[in-house]
Amino acid sequence: MILNDKKVVIIGHRGASKVGPENTLKSFKKAIELGADYIEFDIHKSKDGEIVIMHDSNTLATTGHKGLIRRMTWEELKELDCGEGEKIPTLQEVIDLAKGKIGLQIEIKAKNLANSLVSLLKSENLIESTLISSFLHEELLKIHKIEPNLKVATLEPITTKFSKEWSYLGGIINNAIRYSCHAIHPRYNLVNQKFVDFVHENNLKINIWTVNSRAAMKKFVRMGVDGLITDDILKAKEVLEQI
Repeated sequence: MILNDKKVVIIGHRGASKVGPENTLKSFKKAIELGADYIEFDIHKSKDGEIVIMHDSNTLATTGHKGLIRRMTWEELKELDCGEGEKIPTLQEVIDLAKGKIGLQIEIKAKNLANSLVSLLKSENLIESTLISSFLHEELLKIHKIEPNLKVATLEPITTKFSKEWSYLGGIINNAIRYSCHAIHPRYNLVNQKFVDFVHENNLKINIWTVNSRAAMKKFVRMGVDGLITDDILKAKEVLEQI
């Protein structure tokens, strides 16, 4: 599965987070069942080097237990409850679940993950079906240098009063080109038709987050975005079937 295979791809935000605890195997299984093209999730590294799935660097919001992932061992992390009895998954567990069924859209949330991440993806033959994104743009450059065939995408600041000015758009494009990106991932409220057209004119893809209303999905699909990152996979499928 490659991002170019479909006109618009559906990317399940932290799995199918509308119907299951985010970033858990239950949520990822549901995303597969609902027919998403990709699952999006966030990675960190534990104290002892395990790549684990969680949005924040601290486990508090997800598990109720306060602790920094980088200072906890995998043995400690795997005892925590993410809701509904779901545990923090490792990247290997997600790969074992998803391989051959759905693409991976992995957001890097910490430094010093590039080598171990690329090594694992190579060993699992997942380079072609994976897209890596991050606000840490230097990490994307590291990944591109290690494995040029692995697609990467920049995430950009959430809000800015300059977001729809040409100077700001040019900065985003220059960033993406500088870091050898395949795509950019802006927040939906930064995007208009000019933005989409400008991205495509520079031979980049644009996948927007996080789009959950039917009206917004329709609007952005008509603008020509390449991917919808959403909590509501079923709704996105219905919208794409109607357009």
